[in-house]
Amino acid sequence: MDSREPHAARIRQRMLLQTEIRNAILDDLILSGEIPTGEKLPSEAELCETYAASRVTVRSALQSLAEQGFIQTRRGSGSIVLPRAKTIASHLTRLVSFDTYADQAGESFETVDLIIEDCPDDDVRRDAFPAHQRENLARVSRAKARHGQRVAWIIDYVPDEVLGRELLVREFGRTGSVLDILIERDLAQFADCRLEPVLVTTALAQHVDAAPGSPALQMNELTCNRDGDLVDRSESWMLPGAFEFSFRRNRDSL
Repeated sequence: MDSREPHAARIRQRMLLQTEIRNAILDDLILSGEIPTGEKLPSEAELCETYAASRVTVRSALQSLAEQGFIQTRRGSGSIVLPRAKTIASHLTRLVSFDTYADQAGESFETVDLIIEDCPDDDVRRDAFPAHQRENLARVSRAKARHGQRVAWIIDYVPDEVLGRELLVREFGRTGSVLDILIERDLAQFADCRLEPVLVTTALAQHVDAAPGSPALQMNELTCNRDGDLVDRSESWMLPGAFEFSFRRNRDSL
């Protein structure tokens, strides 16, 4: 066995723990509004006790939140919660579903035109998966509507060995999101995404309330588990009037 493997495993485990603590602080204290904008987060010692984590882990989690613009940390003064953009999807560095983003913005989506079926053999997107998974691959297509308007068309491709078909159908009826099911079952760790502007095609216009030639945003996403194995391929087309993706850029610390 390579002597470096135990060391690499410890580093990987520490990074996962730091991410979990960071997300917990973000969800529990910042996005929930528990700590209002301009107010201080609990001290490092209090966070260590709350989340049963070491000071090194908590400090790394706070540093990550500061780098992404959620808080401002000053030595001796604590961490201050910063204002955040009020958009449906304002924190794209977090692996959460559009439904979760909408909930956090005080909005909600309705799932319409839902179809869960075997992926057709002529769908080239199935080629992203290993050969043994292509034979039993679910395709989940649906529109997302807000205030009665279809504002997004989403297609997910999920191997049956990742989420059994019966489980997928049952849980999707509850969550309305493939990603939420994967996250709840600890099957999704990260996603590689590409976001680009496109024009609504005649085919896409059948699924969203926009005329052909209208602008849209397309997101292609490959979601993987902790081992780096692909568990979901998704494609989304969104109307820019309903989605406003924003990022906060920070200058380097001196």
